[in-house]
Amino acid sequence: METASLPIKLQPSNLRPIAFRILSKKHGLNLNTDALKVLTDTIGHKFGTAWKGVKSQQYLEEIAKIWKVEDRGLFIDANGLKQIIKDMNSNEVEKAGRTDTIVDEKRPENDNDGNEVEAEDEEVEEEIDWKDYFKVIAPFQQPRSVFDKNRKQFDIVFSKNTGDDLLSRLSKNLPANIESYSIRYALISDRLSRNENFQKNSNVSISALHSMRNGEATSHEITLIKNMLGRDGKKFLLFGMLRKNSNDDYVLEDETDYIELNLTQTIKAPGSFYCPGMFLLVEGIYSASGGNSNQDQDYIGGCFYVSNIGHPPSERREKSLEYYGNLDYLGIHRQVAPLMGEKITKISKKFKKKLINVERNLINHKIIFIGSDLFLDNFKVLDKLKKFFQKLENSIIESDGDIPIALIFTGSFTSTPVVPTNSSITNITNSETYKSNFDNFTNILSQYEHIVNNCKIILIPGKNDPWQSTYSLGSSSLDHFPQSSIPKVFINRLERLLPRGNLIVTWNPTRINYLSQEIVILKDELMTKLKRNDIVFDNDILMEREKLDKEASISNQERINLVIQNKSDMHHLSSKTAQARKLVKTILDQGNLQPFPKLTNAMYDYSLRVEPLPTILVLQDSSFGNFEVTYNGCKVINVGSMNYMEYFPSSKECKFYSL
Repeated sequence: METASLPIKLQPSNLRPIAFRILSKKHGLNLNTDALKVLTDTIGHKFGTAWKGVKSQQYLEEIAKIWKVEDRGLFIDANGLKQIIKDMNSNEVEKAGRTDTIVDEKRPENDNDGNEVEAEDEEVEEEIDWKDYFKVIAPFQQPRSVFDKNRKQFDIVFSKNTGDDLLSRLSKNLPANIESYSIRYALISDRLSRNENFQKNSNVSISALHSMRNGEATSHEITLIKNMLGRDGKKFLLFGMLRKNSNDDYVLEDETDYIELNLTQTIKAPGSFYCPGMFLLVEGIYSASGGNSNQDQDYIGGCFYVSNIGHPPSERREKSLEYYGNLDYLGIHRQVAPLMGEKITKISKKFKKKLINVERNLINHKIIFIGSDLFLDNFKVLDKLKKFFQKLENSIIESDGDIPIALIFTGSFTSTPVVPTNSSITNITNSETYKSNFDNFTNILSQYEHIVNNCKIILIPGKNDPWQSTYSLGSSSLDHFPQSSIPKVFINRLERLLPRGNLIVTWNPTRINYLSQEIVILKDELMTKLKRNDIVFDNDILMEREKLDKEASISNQERINLVIQNKSDMHHLSSKTAQARKLVKTILDQGNLQPFPKLTNAMYDYSLRVEPLPTILVLQDSSFGNFEVTYNGCKVINVGSMNYMEYFPSSKECKFYSL
């Protein structure tokens, strides 16, 4: 019979060495200050004067095992620790209430560990209603994922923002704007630190990494710009943001300093766009002399002669989620803890597998994405919509209720931007015309009762729609992101037509959670932006001239043979496919939907982040044709103009059709 020890008052400094040895050194977990205080109070109360004993240490071992089984991440916080201690206390009470002779016929006899596992399985096996895990999430509804540069972990913050407090957002926008690039730098740096090609012992050069050319292998360790000082003539690999300085010279900037770049001999890693504002890897030689900025005050001095330039490779979604503790970035699984405010839950692997199993069984579920720029002031567009609705209505009737769970329509919904004018009469006319366009859309939709009564209708704005058009004036180069939703005053008839909750008016970009999947939707002319901002290096011009000279020198028969060879080559890509892959790789490597110096509301910069990678990224780029490209496990789709695409979440299959 064990004698119980009386509770004692411990200090965190007393318990810290034992906690560090078991939790940190043995299990690789980090205990923050608040969590250490919680643990100290618990150990002192539970074990008293025996707080150094074997049972106390076994208790810490059990906490570490449960924390890791539940995939709560590398950092033990106070709220998570309280929940685990509460669960452990409940299990102890439950065990104490049992007799040794009671055997649950569902569990192995005399297997205490097995009992606990089965109890957890039973909890996971609770019925899941897919509707609870199908949510459209606008940026203001999405919890803010704030990357802590020191801890290298995300903090999830729920705000009470309704999307309408413009003055509050603008007042906070300046400091957030300053910080947003710093966070992007820190986040990509953290990603690179996990990539085996950038470890200290790696001996792969950036040129070899991107298969550009054979060259001398050098250390692939990234050097900070400030650490090049005094190392004239040495070769380095740098990482930072590419921008132009006041002298119109290209510079690279990291967290320590900036350096002027000489790009005359630079070779690009193929398959990407290179634009100012992007975070890039550059390889080359540092020269203490040269450059145009040596007279600038507080400048490190010298110039960096770049031989190779490339993008920081993206990371698969599963690896990023695992590293950051399987956080629920969209807030779908959150719980409200009493007296502790709102907190984010971690998504356990068991529960995620359950969600995947549910979605695999829902083989009839599909989401239809209708191509962007549906100009409702164009009779040809309205006629195509009538045919589309009729085809869909017939399909629902013939398939005995096989109904799409959502129809997603993306603007612009007018061919001319709704902009303010000097005349109040013109303003009213513009607004009335825009509203009448949606009234016409409503009249058409009302003729198809199966669609009206069963499908969710989701509207995403474009550059010509209010109030985005106030900023952009219809120009993609002046887009302001994120773009707020179409005001409901323009669509009140459509809202009255549909059952309550079936009309969702959301922002651009927007996210959809479907069971285990995260779907990101962006309306933007990304291809045009990337081509317009892509830097042409001297070496690009030289290579193009050599190509033209070579083509001019070959005979007609050789040219025909070359075309035949390219067509027969299984690895030969069409120009469209190559361009699509360039776009996808650039965006996903940058981890941001707008990787340029951009007009954005930095308070919502997290809504433009695609890191960790989403399951599906749907682009609505009317400046380019439809495509489907998968990169690092992320499927990226462009629907294109006057098309629609059916997406089947159970198989992740896409089918394209003309509207």
